[in-house]
Order: sequence, then structure tokens, then C-alpha cells
Amino acid sequence: MLQKCANPTCAVPFLSLREGKLFLAETYPSDQSAFDGNRRKVRRREHFWLCSACATHFTLLFDSTQGMMTVPVTERAKPNFLMRAAANGY
Repeated sequence: MLQKCANPTCAVPFLSLREGKLFLAETYPSDQSAFDGNRRKVRRREHFWLCSACATHFTLLFDSTQGMMTVPVTERAKPNFLMRAAANGY
């Protein structure tokens, strides 16, 4: 259940879908041995929410080693974002 904004520095509680931005992401368990019976890695669908104030400045990006991260909207719009993120340890 969503309880608060996905931005770790924000404490705004989740109260309504009418405010902010809702994200649906497929994430992978951090346990590397989490495979189903067909040798496929198990995926989970999770919901994340950014409050209205955070959604104007940030978006969410899933990194397989660090999990869900908030990134500035201006950074996400740049074409080489993923290459820079990997180089900077995002």
C-alpha cells in the first residue's frame, strides 16, 4: 500500500489519486536467486507515487542495483541520461 511520496526526502502522505503522479513499475527482488520454475527471473509490479510538488521537479527511474530512484525531470529528458547515470553510480 502506498503510504507517502516516493521521494525519500519528502514526507507528504498519500491521500488521493487526484493529487500527484502515480507510477507502475516492474521491479526485481534484490535476491539474485529469485527465479521461477522456468528459469526466468521473478518480477513484481509495484506502485509508486510522487506528490504534486515533487512530480513537477522529479520523475522515477528503476535501477536493478539501487531500486527506485528519484531523478530530476530535466536530467531524464536528456538523451544520454542512462549512460551518465551508470557512470555516476546512480
